[in-house]
Amino acid sequence: MRVNLLYLIIAFFLSFIFFFIAIPLLKEDKITQHIREEGPKSHFAKSGTPTGGGIVFLIVPLFFVSLFANKEFIFIYLSFLLNGAIGFIDDFMSVSKKRSLGLTARGKIVLQFAVAFVLYFIGRPLFSSTVSIGNFSLNIGNTGYFFLYLFVMLGSTNAFNLTDGIDGLSTIVSIPIFVSFAIIGGVLIKNVSFVMLGMLLAYLWFNSPKASVFMGDTGALALGGVVAAMSFVSKSEILLAFFAVIPVIEAISVILQVSYFKITHGKRIFKMAPIHHHFELSGWSEAQIDFRFFIITVLSCILGIIVNGGI
Repeated sequence: MRVNLLYLIIAFFLSFIFFFIAIPLLKEDKITQHIREEGPKSHFAKSGTPTGGGIVFLIVPLFFVSLFANKEFIFIYLSFLLNGAIGFIDDFMSVSKKRSLGLTARGKIVLQFAVAFVLYFIGRPLFSSTVSIGNFSLNIGNTGYFFLYLFVMLGSTNAFNLTDGIDGLSTIVSIPIFVSFAIIGGVLIKNVSFVMLGMLLAYLWFNSPKASVFMGDTGALALGGVVAAMSFVSKSEILLAFFAVIPVIEAISVILQVSYFKITHGKRIFKMAPIHHHFELSGWSEAQIDFRFFIITVLSCILGIIVNGGI
């Protein structure tokens, strides 16, 4: 545990230094956020905030490669890096076009599928066709596991991307997730979890309302990628639904909103989706949403750990 805490502290200070250096550079190069027109009006005050800070997330783990290097870590880091690279392309295009939309939805999903396929063949020796939670286990076969893999990988990356919509939210709900991985995982998963916690705490320093920097799609897609990869390595694919309850809810809210809008020709279930915007428009402050979603995540993570058989 002492070593794990040391990893957290090192990751925190490395990230803090990089963010401290990166924020003025992002400002100087005008790599700043463009707010989507249909978003909450209060968000227009965020326009011009440096974005793409998630690039720091992709750099810091490189300092730990010599300590963690094995096939499991390579798979986890590549999932982190390659999904983050898609986000970086999206952020770059958004900045260059001076609008909130970078890659098209189709372009992004094509790249995500491509990355998912590459990662599947890299990580295939690590996979098992048996999924389990607690004392329950089920062999779903190689084909079944492949489709589960695609669902988890693409679902996680997109769900975390949707969650990254207000200051501090994606970070504060990710912290209990990595604490939970540290509790249930083996040595490598614990090590990676503490590194992630150190980076997230440093980012939260700068991203807590009112944010000085955004992680952008670079950070959000990377987060979703690393969480998915860690669930495969730790054999907690089903348990991930408990840990990542907020990203799951965010994704479901968008699916419901879009489906209902199309079926009813213009009616909406929520004031705006993802659901954190619904609560914003209902009068909740960003800090209230952050803390309440954090509490929900903590409780769901505890429930997941209990269901899985405890510590």
